[in-house]
Amino acid sequence: MFYLAWRTLRYRKLAFIATFLAVFLGVALIVACGGLMETGIRMAVPAQRLAAADVVVSGKQTYGVPNKDPKDTKNIKSVPLAERYWIDPALVDRIQGVPGVERAVAESSFTATVVRGGAPVMIGSQSLGHGWGSAQLGPYRLDGQPPAQPGQVVLDRAVARAAGVKVGDRVDVVVGGASSSFQVTGIAAPPGELDQAALFFSDPDVQRLDPHAGSADAIGVTAKPGTDLDALRDRIERTLADRKLVVLTGDDRGVAEFPEAVGGQAQLIPLSGVFAGMTIFVAIFVVASTLGLSVQQRQKEIALLRSIGATPRQIRSMVRREALVVAVGAAILGCAPGVFLGPLLYHLVSEAGVVSPVVRFHQGFIPYLAAPAIGIFAALVAAYVAGRRPSKTRPTAGIAEAALQRKWVSWPRVLFSILFFGAGFALILVTAIVMRGAVASATAGPAVMCWAISIALISPGLTRLLAAVLSLPVRAFFGLAGYLGTVNVRVRAVRVASAVTPIMLAVAMAVANFYLQTTQNEAAERYYSDNLRADVVLTSTTGGFPAQTVEAIRATPGVGAASAYVTSAGWINKPYDGSHVESPWPLQGVTGASAAGITGVRTLAGSLADLQGDTVALPEIAGKNLNVGVGDRITLRLGDRSAADLRVVALYPAKEGFETILLPAELLAAHSTTGLARQILVTAAPGTNRDALAETLRQKVAGQPGTLLGGRDEITTFAERTKTQAWVNYLLVALVAGYTMISVANTLIVATAGRRRELGMQRLIGATRKQALQMLTVEAGMVTIIGVVLGTIASVATLMPFSIVTLGRPVPSGPFWIYLAVVAGAAVLAFAATLLPGRRVMLTRPAEAAVAVE
Repeated sequence: MFYLAWRTLRYRKLAFIATFLAVFLGVALIVACGGLMETGIRMAVPAQRLAAADVVVSGKQTYGVPNKDPKDTKNIKSVPLAERYWIDPALVDRIQGVPGVERAVAESSFTATVVRGGAPVMIGSQSLGHGWGSAQLGPYRLDGQPPAQPGQVVLDRAVARAAGVKVGDRVDVVVGGASSSFQVTGIAAPPGELDQAALFFSDPDVQRLDPHAGSADAIGVTAKPGTDLDALRDRIERTLADRKLVVLTGDDRGVAEFPEAVGGQAQLIPLSGVFAGMTIFVAIFVVASTLGLSVQQRQKEIALLRSIGATPRQIRSMVRREALVVAVGAAILGCAPGVFLGPLLYHLVSEAGVVSPVVRFHQGFIPYLAAPAIGIFAALVAAYVAGRRPSKTRPTAGIAEAALQRKWVSWPRVLFSILFFGAGFALILVTAIVMRGAVASATAGPAVMCWAISIALISPGLTRLLAAVLSLPVRAFFGLAGYLGTVNVRVRAVRVASAVTPIMLAVAMAVANFYLQTTQNEAAERYYSDNLRADVVLTSTTGGFPAQTVEAIRATPGVGAASAYVTSAGWINKPYDGSHVESPWPLQGVTGASAAGITGVRTLAGSLADLQGDTVALPEIAGKNLNVGVGDRITLRLGDRSAADLRVVALYPAKEGFETILLPAELLAAHSTTGLARQILVTAAPGTNRDALAETLRQKVAGQPGTLLGGRDEITTFAERTKTQAWVNYLLVALVAGYTMISVANTLIVATAGRRRELGMQRLIGATRKQALQMLTVEAGMVTIIGVVLGTIASVATLMPFSIVTLGRPVPSGPFWIYLAVVAGAAVLAFAATLLPGRRVMLTRPAEAAVAVE
């Protein structure tokens, strides 16, 4: 059978090239997904400032959300913390006593920015201040003297160069929202390239400037020569015996410097998994489509093999081995573009903010083993589906159907179509009845795949039905070409369905996934940020605003209300709250005295003006579920893992699934990484011109470097996180849709090229080239319309319930031109892949084409 498979490939190159390309591109995408997943699993973050530390001890940047029963420690869900978790610097003494430790040094950081000409000097993603004692963990090479006295600073070389200063000069540094002058006593050369600017202060200044003084970010440990680092790490872990601490070595040490990298792991792994799953799903359908078309075109050949004694098992074996021969070569070669596609995708994903760019991309040997295996498996599954029916067809019936296949219905097709339809319907019911808010996409997304599979399994019947519906207007408009085209589509519905299915798949997945995301974006903006009123928004790029700045803004003439604004995330620990185990509650910090003026919240009980000290305002649904009201107390686990015992002072209505918890800005800022509010929201007093107010505030903060003024679009909320994920989802959907569209073109090219005899016969009986091309044009148009209609049905069946749940209306959000672009892309490919091969066939003389091998 392998010999026969090789012979078949030699004479039917075009049909198998389409299968080859489908497997080739699928493997390339799966390799890239494998690289993203491996990167997320490894989460390698090389140390930069702490490069000389052999071992680094830091706080664990994930929180294990407890179960309802505190004694139940199984299946604890670990979720990334929104803020840095600080550790006790007194641990240095305990670590110093561990055998094998040469030196242990506590390291702390806080926002500190050099100012030149009134503008902040930014090098890398952040500008941080540190105590000079931690510089030895670099190690830094110092030109000058260390900062021994208050008012002295050492700059890293990049900052000094950008600020244009040298040893002995004075420089302005903004810390805690206030600018102070420091003398530059030295310039430090880092051990390598840094993603953060570093400023080093004296110990007295660190105690004065660090909002989290008395805590440490990490402890760097230098081992004695010859010490086994893995054994040392184990000894330190046993000595500390604290699950809230992590002991890091190798490429894990950088997590202590960049704790935000941990959050990327929670996004990158599921993102790459979903992308790979979509690719595998599409690959199986596409390969099955191209192989199925190839087998249909060879039905007479297969029937003749059956008539001379070939068994059904041998026929299936031949089809399977043909697919195997093509898939093995395509799978091996498909790894090559994956080498470049993986890093490219990672760069785009990191640029979008899904994962920190400091995370090192890893694409080891596992993706290069798994992707070809998956590609070959997909081809074998497709070969089984494609070869099953022809192998069971009686030889005489096979010869009769060779020119025109009509039978397609089988019990497995109908049964699985019903099952997937039922699954899609069940998911939609869950979306509409059970799910709320952004999590509704968890069931809406898979629903469109179930609808698409159900439609694909019965696509020949649906193609024939829709062709009958279209036949009357097409005949009326296109005349003879319309008649021939509609007849061809109707009687060749089984083969036409091979082209319709990929178009349906591309339209359904592209449209559904795009509008799911745009609808979720609008809901996030509406319910997270639209409850905040702001005519002017002040944003600090140098760490945040001190409390006195907020008071000064509030006292400015023309200001109706002014509030500090802080965002974070946390969990309700007591009473037990099982609603936010997978993801934390969004927390918003506002100034209680101005809360009523800068929020659109209408309280049902209590008052937002009471948001002072250890207090909290809860959404009404949370209060109902937790059985708490105004005056009751709850325990809230904040973003830095601190537990806060808070009194409920207000309950307010909120859209279910998009609720936020309101806290005093001072409380939330104290438990944030920067320790300050990064934004101030300002509303204008009645009768005050907004532009005039903005100009007044601009003059008010002119002496505060790094302050930006903008409108309410500058409000930073959890909607930003949704937008970041949206951009990446658009990219991935575009890649999968593009892959599907290429497969559409492959299928149509093969189908058109396989009709040489038919087109030759038409020309022999008098049809002109123009008439034949007009007929092909009509067919391409009908294939496009049928595919688009079926894909639209699958997507609309998913989008309407999701939109009702999230926006309260059946029409999803998003620009209509995206839908038109998807349809146009499908149409262009369908027409090009039909007419270009058709024109090539027309170049063959009719007599030669009429006797050509099909």
